[in-house]
Amino acid sequence: MTEIEETLFNETFRIMTDATDKGLSKSGAEVAPGFRQKLEQGNAVFSAFKVHRMQNDIAAQLYDSNGVLKPFEQWKNDVHPMLDHHVGHWLRTEYNTAVIRARQAADWQRFEQYADILPNLEWMPSTSANPGADHKVFWGTILPISHPFWNMHRPGDRWNCKCSLSATDEPPTGAPRSNDPKDRPAPGLDNNPGVDGKLFSDTHPYIANAYEGAKDTVMTFLKNKFPDYAKVKVEPQHDQDGKYSERTKEIKKEARAELQGTTLVHPEFKGEIAISRRSIDEWTNQPHVHYAHKNELIFQIGSVLKKAKYLGYGKDASPKPGSKWVHLFEIKILGDKSWIVVKEYEDGSKILYSISDSPNILNQLKEK
Repeated sequence: MTEIEETLFNETFRIMTDATDKGLSKSGAEVAPGFRQKLEQGNAVFSAFKVHRMQNDIAAQLYDSNGVLKPFEQWKNDVHPMLDHHVGHWLRTEYNTAVIRARQAADWQRFEQYADILPNLEWMPSTSANPGADHKVFWGTILPISHPFWNMHRPGDRWNCKCSLSATDEPPTGAPRSNDPKDRPAPGLDNNPGVDGKLFSDTHPYIANAYEGAKDTVMTFLKNKFPDYAKVKVEPQHDQDGKYSERTKEIKKEARAELQGTTLVHPEFKGEIAISRRSIDEWTNQPHVHYAHKNELIFQIGSVLKKAKYLGYGKDASPKPGSKWVHLFEIKILGDKSWIVVKEYEDGSKILYSISDSPNILNQLKEK
């Protein structure tokens, strides 16, 4: 199969995003927008490869060893254990490990931030009721955060590992043995998520042992799924409160200097769309489930609008005089639909008005 089933991807991506949010919450460390974006990108790639693998594993069971299509009941019985693993045991393990590694990734970001005060890291024992023996040799190890040992071994490089690191100013103990094959990280867990933002690395079997053509399929799917994917900063979902209000003020100031008085175009839309001071104020003030992400998006509005899907227009319901039509353009932010609003006035001018994540705005559409 060369396509990725979008519903399966959406659910897998939702689960991995939930695991990430839970892990970050457990850490309590402040995560920079750019690093959060790395985590989101890594989750999207992993989810796409997982779904591609599952689809093709199932499709491979359609025919018997002689190339004859199996009866439905036989095929269903053959794929049931496989599905049980993909959406049951494996997914639960992946979720639990993602929670752990997201927390550890945030912790590592904090370790780096305060390395001048607490320059060393200590490997803490597992909190598991029945810890495995494989990491016990590392318990109590204290080394500088920049020590190459941490490139090879870390808590979280085994599935469901419940060891952790703690920042300390205690003196280093020296590195324990690390060349024994049994000490090697599990495939897919051999990276440091606190550095590259990937909860699962490219050595994971879904990726390293993927079906032929999987990489191109995944990249094409993600490009279409997230047209603004690599260009927009990501912030955790939250309301407009004290921790983001200062950035909102900065965005308004920067956008006014950079965008006010410029125009936008869309390949299916006749005429230019002007950006006014009110455009910027309405855009940044508008509530949104991805509020911070939406605000940062304004700096990419030219390229994003060109890729947006023009849905059509309807009569402006606003009682204010002058405005005649409302035009809507559909985009996706972190996989969720949003609609860019352009107003057309009686004199023929068209102005960028705002953006909305409420499907109710589609009720204004009458024609295209």
